[in-house]
Amino acid sequence: MALRLGLVGRGRWGRNIERVLLLFPDVSIVPISREGGCQEALDGVLIATPSATHAEVALPYIEAGIATFIEKPMATSVEDADRIRSAAARSGAPVFVGHIFLYNPAFSTALRLLPELGLIRYLHCEGANDSPRADSSVLWDWLPHDLSMARAIFGCDASMAKAWKLLGRARAEVAVSIFQFGDVGVVSTMSWHSLVRTRKITIVCEKATLIFDDKAARRLALYRKDGEISYPSYSDEPPLTREIEAFLQAVRSRRMDSPHLEIGLAVVRAIAAAERSVEADGQTVRIQE
Repeated sequence: MALRLGLVGRGRWGRNIERVLLLFPDVSIVPISREGGCQEALDGVLIATPSATHAEVALPYIEAGIATFIEKPMATSVEDADRIRSAAARSGAPVFVGHIFLYNPAFSTALRLLPELGLIRYLHCEGANDSPRADSSVLWDWLPHDLSMARAIFGCDASMAKAWKLLGRARAEVAVSIFQFGDVGVVSTMSWHSLVRTRKITIVCEKATLIFDDKAARRLALYRKDGEISYPSYSDEPPLTREIEAFLQAVRSRRMDSPHLEIGLAVVRAIAAAERSVEADGQTVRIQE
């Protein structure tokens, strides 16, 4: 049976989502304004509005029991993230948070390689472009990628955050953060003022260093201590296609196969802690569950 899906958001990413949805012959798309629209007969809805509006836009659909895809981050405050989780618990609506790198085939291959590389010593994450946003700080733009991937790597949530604003007035536009995952540090550098677009994670392990570079022709590079460099292979399936397909499966089954809400909430809590650290000039902030 064909699925009728609402799409809220006509920006660059909203158009990307629409383009992928059109690849599925059993899906029809209903464009909806940010102010909302008719919820009747919708099987699901996808939210691709500015980050600060995610909770406000998504909550009416979740409360109505409609399967809801929310582009990262789930919200830009812990209070709004908690509201989303509570609404989903009451209505039973599947809520899918769009952490796209969890569906990147190169990153999935990296996860499979890590057990043979020994203890992880630290991660260095880099994200940069020249596209400032007006609704939130650079932390809410780049850190959802770093934190969702770090959580997948370590299998736990971050316990503390430290962060510094390097550029920006009312909001950080260039920043550095440090998160602690167990005994391992994750350093993130992020910028809205770079003409070189960057999306890269360097995973320094006991036996080798593994680099995931989403902007490189070969996204994975493995550097071993003996000087050998190899380029592990991975599927060429587009990450957004894999992500949307997973959401469509959740819409049909009314079940989530992974804990999207918990991942989304953990990411929001960690970024909120980093923002408090920025305001306190880099003071360590513990992340409360």
